[in-house]
Amino acid sequence: MDELRQAYETLGLPEDAIREQVEQRYFLLLKKARSRKQRQGAETEDSPDLEAVNLAYTRIIGHESEKAVTVPKQGKAAHFFHYYKWHLIIGVIALILVVTAVKGVVDRRAEEANKPPLDVSATVFGNFFGTDADKLSQNLLGEFPEWKRIDVSLTAIPKELRSQQDMALQQKAMLTLMTEKTDLFILDESNFSVLAKQHLFMPLDGLPFWADLKKDQQRIRTALTDQDTAAHPYGVDITGNPIFTGTNVEAMGERQIIAVRYQAPDKDKALRVLKALTLGK
Repeated sequence: MDELRQAYETLGLPEDAIREQVEQRYFLLLKKARSRKQRQGAETEDSPDLEAVNLAYTRIIGHESEKAVTVPKQGKAAHFFHYYKWHLIIGVIALILVVTAVKGVVDRRAEEANKPPLDVSATVFGNFFGTDADKLSQNLLGEFPEWKRIDVSLTAIPKELRSQQDMALQQKAMLTLMTEKTDLFILDESNFSVLAKQHLFMPLDGLPFWADLKKDQQRIRTALTDQDTAAHPYGVDITGNPIFTGTNVEAMGERQIIAVRYQAPDKDKALRVLKALTLGK
């Protein structure tokens, strides 16, 4: 072991140096010796002793090779785990996440299979933190007793983006718009204005009951999309409607604008809800 210790000293390395360090140091000393020899034509006193360097390197590498051959199987497993434990841990976590996601999909499908057919869906979209979407769903079903199921979801977005979390909520909201095809929207003023300009909502001035709707112009909300030559009505202010009783929708002080998605999956029922909540019929 004294010879091995001397070999490490020759290379200028500690005894616990790993193989990569040994090889890097060895090639550095070789390069240094050759460079000085080319410049000066002969070895100087401070030039590395190539013979000693080669011998030290050979001795250390030989010792490492012998250890690799004689390490018990259990030691090899421990060595493998030492260097690859984070790969294994990450792999296990990834597997758990995949299994959980698949189970979630299966569970949701099973849950959907046990529910009655969907009559209409609605999304409360905007600065409506704390809104009870389930209570709103119950209130809507009370208006349409012949229906069996109305799904209401909440996509809450802060009025001002002040943090990374706020930005994440906004990005999630945009993803929801692209992936979920809801029939109706209940929005705050600012989000209605933004989304209406993107042609997300159905224009109201072509509806059979438009003549009755436009009698109360103060509640009508208009927008100019890139496909319009003039502003059209796309929403109606239903702030204070009885369907919001017990839902806490007014907690953030926002007004509630109802609009029908341009390509609503169930347009007829969505328009029935719009008519009932705006005209009471």
